[in-house]
Amino acid sequence: MEMFNDFKDICVIIVLALDRKLLYKLQYFHHRGRFPDLKNPKDISERIISTMLEPSFAAEYADYADKVKVRQYVKDKGLEEILIKHYGVWDNANKIDFDKLPDKFVMKTNNGSGKHVFCRDKSTLDIKKSIQHLNKTLNLPYFFNKEPHYKSINPLIFCEELIDTGQDDLPTDYKFTCVNGRPIDITVCTERSKKAKYCSFDMDWNVTDNILRKHNPDKLPEKPKNLKKMIEISKILSAGFTFVRVDLYNIGNRIWFGELTFTPEGGIMKAYTDIGIKMMGSFFED
Repeated sequence: MEMFNDFKDICVIIVLALDRKLLYKLQYFHHRGRFPDLKNPKDISERIISTMLEPSFAAEYADYADKVKVRQYVKDKGLEEILIKHYGVWDNANKIDFDKLPDKFVMKTNNGSGKHVFCRDKSTLDIKKSIQHLNKTLNLPYFFNKEPHYKSINPLIFCEELIDTGQDDLPTDYKFTCVNGRPIDITVCTERSKKAKYCSFDMDWNVTDNILRKHNPDKLPEKPKNLKKMIEISKILSAGFTFVRVDLYNIGNRIWFGELTFTPEGGIMKAYTDIGIKMMGSFFED
């Protein structure tokens, strides 16, 4: 089958089907060289994995991870102005009337990561290919997803405004790691239309070299003008959650909401150093 790209995919699916906890342990070991302590979790990865294994996890977090339903949560928090404009929601790409859409837009699934359709000029869009791609993404079987709360999300396609960066690139993504309603790290993703590059900052926009395994932008991004407001938004949206990552965009004077992420990199957080996950884990005890 086309969906099985390599032997590694097959092994992951087999282990996932047999024992999800074992899969997390093996993945953690693969990236850390040791097994996680899930009985007495300390670092942030161990804590996220432990939470993912709780029976109530899926039901508790699914609506917040749903990129369509979470919009109501943002509105309820009094932050409707940071929501990106939506043009429609569908359960099948064949139902989309492309004639009613603007010349520029983005198509995404509410439970996916990547595999989006970016349209910068509708006159050049291959609509048939886009429909096929969206339906294939929409119908990816659950066993490919190791994060249980996504199973509880009813798969949908939605269309939203394409944020204009003034360049042929996607907007810089500011990922605020929050523990108990407190932002503790900002991981910044740039050059997203090419090969994404990452760097990490504290709340005062000081580079934190020991958090990520690799800092690789050619030039560090400038401190956003709205940093203080973005931090406040992260506090508002993360309040009440033991852990969540709040993803925001900022172009000029505008801030946009991206998503809430409860299990970054499947909870393994392989892009982060041992020092980084231990440091972030220490905030759970404050």
